[in-house]
Amino acid sequence: MKAAFFFIAAVSLAPYVDRALRETNSHAATVRGAKQYQQKQYAAASKSFGAARAAAPSPTRAFNLGTAQIAAGDRENGAATLSSAMADRSVRPLALFNRGNGALASNAYDSAIRDYTESLRLQPNYAPAKRNLEIALARKQSEQQAQNGRDRNPQGAQQQQQRGPKTPGPGQEKDAQMRGDTDADALLRSVQQQEQDELRRMRAQRRIGKRVGW
Repeated sequence: MKAAFFFIAAVSLAPYVDRALRETNSHAATVRGAKQYQQKQYAAASKSFGAARAAAPSPTRAFNLGTAQIAAGDRENGAATLSSAMADRSVRPLALFNRGNGALASNAYDSAIRDYTESLRLQPNYAPAKRNLEIALARKQSEQQAQNGRDRNPQGAQQQQQRGPKTPGPGQEKDAQMRGDTDADALLRSVQQQEQDELRRMRAQRRIGKRVGW
């Protein structure tokens, strides 16, 4: 009878031990991914955040992974991953913002404008979203004006095409750098919040594990 008691206690503890190990592994992978992201090692960060999400799935981990995927140039998968993160209402504004960044980088201005607008509806005072929305609107207008010019002067458009694309100017390079900075800021804020949440969960799980079998 006594042996049976200890056997039941061990079985009861197993799920908590397994969960604690998964949370610990996920936390370590998240910290590693954040460092890699800061160092602009975006592909490596994607792998680390992917491991963190696989060990212990959550909307916040999906946000981290999607943001890193977009930064690494994998915009299609990054957009899909960020969409899955939006189930969490606390993550949704930043997920929309970063998905908009991916669309803006792909010159998908309508999608970028839609995401930035929705992000601002949920978080009206988020300055980076306001700034990037202005950039998206300006670029869309510029593209439309250029298209109208090509429609009126097809020969000039053909000559421009033969000369090749224009090199981005200093302002455009600054825009890209600003988007990268806001991506990093949003990610790091998310990671810091996630670390605090995970530590609280791990402490709660340890307390539960101590009570099992008594």
